Amino acid sequence: MSHSSPVFIGCSWIQQRGTITITITDDEENNRYHTDLDETIRAISIAIIENYDSIGCTTCQQQSPKHNEPEEPSAAVSDETNDVDAMRAKAGLLRLSILKQQMELQTLERQVRCCEAPTSNTLLPDSPLDAATQIFQNSIATFQLSTKVLLRKVARVRAKIGSSNQQYENVGDYALSQTKTATRIISDLVLRHPDRLWQLVDPDLPKLVPHAPAILARLDKLESHVAPILERVVNNRSHLASVEPYLDEILERFDDIEPHLPWILDNIDVLAPYTGLLLKHVDELLLYAQVGDDEDIPTTGSQYDLAEQLLPYLEYYVKNLDIVGPHLPLLRPHVPQLLKYNRIGLISPHIEKLFAKGYRDLSASANMDVLLFWLGWTLTVPGLPALFFALPGSPRIVSFLANRLPKRFVRGYCNDVSCTVDNMDYGVSWNRLSKA
Repeated sequence: MSHSSPVFIGCSWIQQRGTITITITDDEENNRYHTDLDETIRAISIAIIENYDSIGCTTCQQQSPKHNEPEEPSAAVSDETNDVDAMRAKAGLLRLSILKQQMELQTLERQVRCCEAPTSNTLLPDSPLDAATQIFQNSIATFQLSTKVLLRKVARVRAKIGSSNQQYENVGDYALSQTKTATRIISDLVLRHPDRLWQLVDPDLPKLVPHAPAILARLDKLESHVAPILERVVNNRSHLASVEPYLDEILERFDDIEPHLPWILDNIDVLAPYTGLLLKHVDELLLYAQVGDDEDIPTTGSQYDLAEQLLPYLEYYVKNLDIVGPHLPLLRPHVPQLLKYNRIGLISPHIEKLFAKGYRDLSASANMDVLLFWLGWTLTVPGLPALFFALPGSPRIVSFLANRLPKRFVRGYCNDVSCTVDNMDYGVSWNRLSKA
């Protein structure tokens, strides 16, 4: 049997001392002359991924059937080079896919963190004793984290760091103040409002016990919010199960969160399921917590008018916060333009593509006013945004337009002002949930 050109007969890979060898074997009996090149590349890519830490690659060698005439050396080298290029391109695409999957994995790990045991075994316990041991271990770990929150608070009081800690003369004064606050809360609950005791029926309430040190550290700021917390979070409404795993981090950042707690509690039904993800980007999101006096945004007199108008689009953004998060500070000045003509509602379904490069390319968010001035009308054309963002290179096109479109007509004499961030340290100090 003769063949006019060399073909891939079969493919197998062997791992030896971190080196991947691709061997092409001749097996005429199995009639495997038409093996797809994509299958070969896939096998190589899998081997590359599995040996990512230390990898050496021996190039695939093509072996012609015995009846073939010898191939010209130059042609063999050319085909071999093309195959290597194809493999490298495929490997690059796979690395991008791996990065995206790692981000998704981190999101899932944060969501199930409360259910994980300290050990690597995540299966259901085999006996009641194992279940009790698992609960005890989780409680100890939570208590340790909660104690660290209290100790850091005491350290800030001792050093008088922050305006809220300068009111105490020393740590003893702080401890006395917290003790008096605890006494007032308990007496108010038992003596003045005993009807609120029935709200303490939430099955997840015992899980708050290991958080006691962190709660004690923040009693002075929690006192005025006890009633709404009991009514809207603890009152057997399943919100406590969503909030409790992140309670220590919430209390750590309570100085920043507490001024907005009434609005958060009013919208707890919408926000509670996303507690972990929202907390991970708390500094970026707090920029949207109030409206400036000079902003052209329809208001009803509330500082949360902006947040109210953005709330319907929360689902679009919260599932892409790891990608969109770095863009939120740069996007904040352009929110009034986004709210006009419901542009934010038209563009929100496509933000995953619009900000696909995350912090690596901030052009779209930094120049959103320019994009909306020149291309905002395209959002109103039915089907056009979906068609455009379906193109593989749409993020690069948006980035190119954001940097090249004239800014003079949009920003006037401020057209030379740029929000583009070139510093690689951009955002490294944001969203820290454990204060020093």
